Amino acid sequence: MINMKVVIFIKILESYNREMNKLIDLSCDLVKRGDEFISTHGPLKFFNTASALLAEAKLHEAFQLEDLIKASFSDNFNQNQNYGSFQFSDLPVTIAMGEHCFLDLYFWRRRPTTIHNHHFTGAFQCLEGINVDLEFEYVKEKSLGLYHDLGQLRLRHSRTLVKGDIAPIDLLDKFIHQNHHQAELTINACFRTPDIGEINLSNYTYSGLRNEQHPYVLDRISRLLSFINVGDFDVKSLNLTSDDAINFLIRTYKLDSKNKKMLEVRSYMKSLVEQDIDHLLDAHEQKMHELEEQYY
Repeated sequence: MINMKVVIFIKILESYNREMNKLIDLSCDLVKRGDEFISTHGPLKFFNTASALLAEAKLHEAFQLEDLIKASFSDNFNQNQNYGSFQFSDLPVTIAMGEHCFLDLYFWRRRPTTIHNHHFTGAFQCLEGINVDLEFEYVKEKSLGLYHDLGQLRLRHSRTLVKGDIAPIDLLDKFIHQNHHQAELTINACFRTPDIGEINLSNYTYSGLRNEQHPYVLDRISRLLSFINVGDFDVKSLNLTSDDAINFLIRTYKLDSKNKKMLEVRSYMKSLVEQDIDHLLDAHEQKMHELEEQYY
């Protein structure tokens, strides 16, 4: 004889599991449709379609933080993560991964991002919180090296994105923005392609400095910073470039260090660059302070 209490419990459990996995199921379907589009049309035209597919999926209506946390510890949770836990945002979680695109969730505490472009295409949607999104154009005026230059950063428009709102992500300078997360917790879904080709994203300052995130330069400066803490060497004997110098000065901006080698290297790096990088960064910080004073 069938125990009706057991049947009812099973049905409740099945209903709960369906609800818990609804966001992930929707995301997997979204990625499948994204794969189909990119297979036919390629990644460069994906941003408009990504926006339309996100709008149709209505992920913001299915999202529940507690359900996501429980699902992330289930046996069938996607183990293929795009970012490590501390590589981007306060917490990145990949919840669906396809052949040509994937869906990440980015958790942000109350703070701004850098001003940056993107080496992928797609769209993002606010699931919780508030994004004040500033979009810019950049006009180059002067080359400072292979991976750095100086120019004018101009605000194109500002918009406030709340739960359900979507913004497309076009490639490189077609979409330069800064996202000010103005709630104690903002959660964005990012429906995107992997990095496209060998191109690198760039960061910008309000004072007009563009800093391309080229792995070669980043690795050189990371190595140099490590050697400073290892032992003595003649910095002038190294094959250092203006790109090395600018990246080093950015990485060590406002570094409170009494390490004599660090101070010596920083002084030498300043001599390799015509522009006063600290002054440019000071101007950027002042503008950032003014903006943050205007937060909700």
